[in-house]
Parts: sequence; C-alpha cells; structure tokens
Amino acid sequence: MSTVSIIKYYFNLFLAYSTYFFQYAINIFADYPAEIKVAVIVTVLCIILILIMFFALLALSHSEKKKKKLVQRFEKKFGPGMDYMLSDEAEKRMSKSEIAVVFGIDPENVGKEILKNKREKEAFIDVFYLRFITEKSDYANRDNITSLLYLFDVPNFLEKEVSLRSMRKKVRYMGMIRTFKLPISPWVINKLLSSKYLRVQRLAMYSNIMLSSDSDLDYFETDFFDKHCCIKDEIELAYSLQRRRNNGRKLPNLARWANLQKNESSQCMFVRLMRRFQELEYCEQLTELYKTQPRKKKLIEEISRTWGYLHYTEGERLLIDALLTQPDDTKVAIMHALTRFATGKALDALLEGFQNTTNPHVRFEALRCMYNYGRKGRALFRKLEKEAKESDKKFFDFFNNPITLDKIGLDKEQAYHPSVETVYNG
Repeated sequence: MSTVSIIKYYFNLFLAYSTYFFQYAINIFADYPAEIKVAVIVTVLCIILILIMFFALLALSHSEKKKKKLVQRFEKKFGPGMDYMLSDEAEKRMSKSEIAVVFGIDPENVGKEILKNKREKEAFIDVFYLRFITEKSDYANRDNITSLLYLFDVPNFLEKEVSLRSMRKKVRYMGMIRTFKLPISPWVINKLLSSKYLRVQRLAMYSNIMLSSDSDLDYFETDFFDKHCCIKDEIELAYSLQRRRNNGRKLPNLARWANLQKNESSQCMFVRLMRRFQELEYCEQLTELYKTQPRKKKLIEEISRTWGYLHYTEGERLLIDALLTQPDDTKVAIMHALTRFATGKALDALLEGFQNTTNPHVRFEALRCMYNYGRKGRALFRKLEKEAKESDKKFFDFFNNPITLDKIGLDKEQAYHPSVETVYNG
C-alpha cells in the first residue's frame, strides 16, 4: 500500500467521523431555541480557537527550545573562534582557509555550505551579532570579519531574508547588514523602496547611500522626509555618508537637498552636514536660500556657520549687510563666521556689532571676535579697552584672566570625526 493511499484512507475516515458527529450535534439541538443554538455555536468555536492557540503555542515553544539548544551548541562550538576573530590577536589579515582552521573546519570545505539550514544560519548570526555589537569587536580586523561572514554564507542569507520575509525581519536583518557593512543588491534595495512600510523605505534609502549617486536618493526629496525628519535621521545620514566617503565614493550634493526642503529643521540639518563633510564647492547654492528666507532665524545661523567654517568668503558681503538686521543669537553666528574668514574687511562690522546693541552676550562675543581677528582686530580691541566706560570694563576682564583667556579662541573646524570608533561608524 502506497503512502498516498494510506493518507487518503485516514483522511476519508476522519471526514466520515467528522460529518457523522457534526450531523449528530445538529440533530440534538434542532428543536432548541435560537438563543441556545447561538450559545452552543459560540462555545464550540471558542473551544476550537483555544485548541488552535494551544497547539500553536506548543509548536512555538518547541521551536524556541530547539533554537535555544542550537544556540547553546553553537556557543560551545563556534564561540571561542568568534572571540578570537573579534580580538586584537586576529589583527593581521587572514585568508578564508586560516579562518576555517580557527573554527575547527577542514580548509578543504572552504566554498562549501557549512551551516546546513535556515535555523542553523539564524542561530549562528544571533550568536555572532551579539558578540559583534559589544566591546569585544573594538579591535576586530574588518576584512577578517567580512571574510568570516562570507565563509559561513551569511551575506546571501541576510539578503534573502531582507528581500522575502516579514517587515519585522526585514528591519532586523537590514540593521545587521548595515552593522556588518555588507553590500546589498540594488535589486533588493529597489524592491524595499516600494514597500508599504515607511520604516523599511527609510532603512532601504540609508543603505542605498552606499550604492548610488545622489541623483538616485530621491527619498530625501519627498514631503514625508521634509515633514518627519528628526535627529535620528541626521545621525543615520552622518554615519552613512562617512562610510560612503571612507569607501572612496563621491558624497551627494547636500546643498541641493537643503534647497528642496520647506521645513526649517530639515534645511538646517543638510546645511549642518555640509560643514561636517566639508562641501565647500556647494556653498554658493545656499546664497539664494540666505537671501529669500531671512525670517528663518535658525537657517540663517546655520548657513552663516557653514560659510564661516568652510571659509566661503564670497558670502562675506551678504553676512555684513545682514548683521545689524538679525536677532541677537543670529548676530553672534554671523560675527563668528566673519572672524573665521579673517579677510580684514569685516572689522567695522564687528565694531558695529559691539556698539549697536545693549545685549551683554552680543557685546562680549563682538569683543571676542575682535580679539581673534588678527593684528588689526587686536589693536582695535585694546583701543576699546582703554576708552571703555566703567560699566563696560567687566567685558574686558575675561581677556585679562589667564583661566578664562584659554576659552576665548574660536574653533577652526567642525568636520565629521566620530568621537568613538564603534561597529556602526568605524
């Protein structure tokens, strides 16, 4: 008797018994009131639902136990090798064969599938990822880590999961791909960009920064991004742009994106990133923004800072003309920018910044800028100090105190330099 025949026999048997008992139950309650019939039907459905949930939880529990056992087995089998690869002992570049030996794998199996199925690959990735995002990876050789992942076929697995699985898994594995700094197929990226989930679209676009030119990054030109961008987007963009720069790719035109935005916060974000990534060549494109949106106080401040830090002296006349018409905080940003230019043309503007306000903060910053404005600026500062009224002498005390004098100088740059090298930005 064949297997198909056996299955068919038991299926028909189950169908016959089910039909009999179902008809029997209908006959029992045939003469009962409608309320009792409804109550019985609801009770039966609840019992069936409870049984389904019970068996589903039983299957899930069994699956989790198997996964836990597999993780424990991989911890014992591959854990020491992972710890070695993430330590400073493996700092030297290693071949795949050498890495295979570290994990107790026959070098002849290099290129063959080591992990047998999806469950094993998930367990291996979970064990390694947890180690990778801790301090243990601080001294890891990035090339060795990439070779290790390719040895166990992790990149292909992650790409398939990102392409085919649920939204939760897409987000999780996309994060792993970016953390491991693995390439991802443009075809997969394009598929994710059309996802109905906005979070998936956002993660796909940040991954796309590593693959494409700025003309392909249209997500940052949408109304959605303009309205909903936040500090997390600025951090993510900075990490992604740094990785792109480290890989030798040209950075996108951030000034173009600043001009396309309508929201002041998103405009300021791209202008800040311009000075972080030293995009002097695009500074001219901020001129129209500066002229046409003078009421956006924060934007004017950020453009002034960016021009000052990047030494875009073509914008000096605009800054000088706008100085006295701006709010106090914006005046300070403009004076700092003029001081960083140090062309010798803005000394009168700094003097006006000191004389035409009663705000003590602005007056002090004007003196600070004069003090840092070369030989002529220092001479003007000393002249004002001699002629100062008694009520103004308090401003000059900071410049004569050795402790506070150390803080008088202006910093020279705001280039993007991660304060701590991590697995995310290294």
